[in-house]
Amino acid sequence: MASCPATKMREEATCPICLHLMTEPVSINCGHSYCHSCIVRFLQNLCQMQPWLETFSCPQCRMSFGMSSLRPNKQLGSLIEAIKEMDCEMSCENHGEKLHLFCEDEGQLICWRCERGPQHKGHVTALVEDACQGYKEQLQKAVTKLKQLEEECMNLKVFTANRITEWNSDFENLQNFLHEEEKCYLWKLEKEKEQTLRRLRDNEANLEQKSHELKSHILELEKKSQGSAQKLLQNVKDTLSRSWAVKVETPEIPSLNLLTVCNVSELYFDVKKMLRNYQALDDVVSADGNQIW
Repeated sequence: MASCPATKMREEATCPICLHLMTEPVSINCGHSYCHSCIVRFLQNLCQMQPWLETFSCPQCRMSFGMSSLRPNKQLGSLIEAIKEMDCEMSCENHGEKLHLFCEDEGQLICWRCERGPQHKGHVTALVEDACQGYKEQLQKAVTKLKQLEEECMNLKVFTANRITEWNSDFENLQNFLHEEEKCYLWKLEKEKEQTLRRLRDNEANLEQKSHELKSHILELEKKSQGSAQKLLQNVKDTLSRSWAVKVETPEIPSLNLLTVCNVSELYFDVKKMLRNYQALDDVVSADGNQIW
């Protein structure tokens, strides 16, 4: 007998045309209801066979009605939704009964027969409706906590993204600085090269001139030694004195070690320190809102 009300409800919610639970139920003048698509299709078929018809007969009571009399039946729609929810209720796999109880000890839905069985003997049970509220609140708390964690995660993500931007900015600044330093050191090396080569070439030219002078003295002495006795002895002491006085001075050789030195590791850390100082200065300006000169 307990199933009679449910059966009656299902009969009221069943479409007389398609014999299923109504979809978008509509009522006509006589009070009978149908699926919106079923009654429209029914009327369209009648119009195809009898195009002159302006009024139609209810498929159940034959009472006449017009197309304009179709109106949504919201109460019946709500009843159908309730029936669908009842149909969706899960049943016990072992006993086929509705799972109207919740076992706190096992954390599972059970039926009244499960509750009386040995598996759940002595366990704390409650009606699904009663247990649902408590666990709903716990789920809401869990949702709140997870939302907080999600917000924290997003904040960390934003912070990380900002750090990436800052790092890229620092890297570009350092890269640009090193490019400028490279230009500066290359310019210094070029100048040092020019100065060193100029001094070496001056020394080379001086030695070339001294070599010509020595060759000239050698020719003079060879010519004198090969001449007659009178020519050999003529001013011989003066000639020898000048010959012994000839000296070759060793030119000052510039160091071949480069004076321009770039310590990349020290330069890198100096630049990083400088960037940190600028960053700290920017932070102070941002915090105080004042411009520092």
